Amino acid sequence: MNWVKNLNDLLDFLSYMVLYAPDEFPEEDYLSPEEQMNLEKAFEVLNNSMEFVREKISNGDQLQQLQGLLNDSNTAYKDGDDVKGAHLLQEFEAVVFKDK
Repeated sequence: MNWVKNLNDLLDFLSYMVLYAPDEFPEEDYLSPEEQMNLEKAFEVLNNSMEFVREKISNGDQLQQLQGLLNDSNTAYKDGDDVKGAHLLQEFEAVVFKDK
């Protein structure tokens, strides 16, 4: 399932992540068990969404920083530090959507 089709969807998905990660994702009745959201799939969605970020931000160093924030957030969640994981996602959001 393609959760993010543009930057607005990415903003919505980041909010979804902050609310439900790492393991409180709601079960969607229209999805099969293997399609249900989990932490691994959520970060796959975020990493795939970087294509939309690249359309907005062309600075290579800044893109690398943003990818690092996603990676660090994923690691924090996996390490059980949900607060740090959420804060890193919010930092990512602040950089990408600073003009909103």
